[in-house]
Amino acid sequence: MPDKAHRIWKTRWGKVGTIALAGFLLFLMVTFAAAKATESNNFCGRACHEMIPYMQTWEVSKHSQVDCVTCHIPPGLWNLAKTKFFATREVWVHFTSANKAPIMVTRKIPNETCINCHPSSQTDKTVRLFTATFSHSSHSQVPNCVDCHAQLVHEPLPGVPYIPPQSMTSCFNCHDGKQQPNDCAYCHQAPHPDRGSCEKCHSLSTWTPGNFKHPVPLTGPHAQILCEQCHTNATTNDMGPADGCIKCHGNHHNDPRLTQCGTCHTTTHFVPSTFVHPQEGPHVPKGEEPLPCVACHQKTFSQFYCSCHGGNPPTGGG
Repeated sequence: MPDKAHRIWKTRWGKVGTIALAGFLLFLMVTFAAAKATESNNFCGRACHEMIPYMQTWEVSKHSQVDCVTCHIPPGLWNLAKTKFFATREVWVHFTSANKAPIMVTRKIPNETCINCHPSSQTDKTVRLFTATFSHSSHSQVPNCVDCHAQLVHEPLPGVPYIPPQSMTSCFNCHDGKQQPNDCAYCHQAPHPDRGSCEKCHSLSTWTPGNFKHPVPLTGPHAQILCEQCHTNATTNDMGPADGCIKCHGNHHNDPRLTQCGTCHTTTHFVPSTFVHPQEGPHVPKGEEPLPCVACHQKTFSQFYCSCHGGNPPTGGG
């Protein structure tokens, strides 16, 4: 009798164990299938309507060939399980409409994920940004790639302004005057000789027109060009007169010595000039026998020589 009861007991628990094992295996299979299904790009972007904008921005990005989970789930089985467990909250959020648009991805993407696709041969390059140079090695104190390269894949999200990492606005997140190094020369190489502190003429909000006030009002195209385009002989502490006018406007006097256009002309108009020649006989300024300037001023405007009069100045001036 005991042997029979033992056999029955063993048979029952055998069945229970078999069913439990089958159930557990089925659970694992369903879990694995669900995990694989929820890893697809289509599920990430289209299964939930609130994620559609993120799918659309991903499709037009340079990362469109990279699966969503490659960046948004850290590598490793434990990270996968942990991510899937916490992601169950999204089911509640979806059906209760508890989400608040725009959805911001709060998880920090680890640097290892970025480095897997972007090796040092790319990141070690020095990048030229306007008048600044940038290298990743000099910014090693920045803990995460996404601190600068945030929202890189999902740029034009509605309601979320995108700040390009190569913009001055992005630089000012750290170089805000409160943290070091804050010297402009740390990133920028001045396109002109040293004129002292950059803050004398420039501000953090803009490089041009800056704080410097030009003694002559610059309007139109003159307000958009660099100082050195006009002041070609600028020195360390002195810009000197504008002597580069003929590079843009040409030498209308057909004389290579006439380069100091600012002596007679203004930045707003060339004609009429500001120079009025005193009356000198029948030649200038309005006489019966007008002569070009170089006929008398053969070397400089401050000296003249009248070859027709034996070197003597004309007489009969007004």
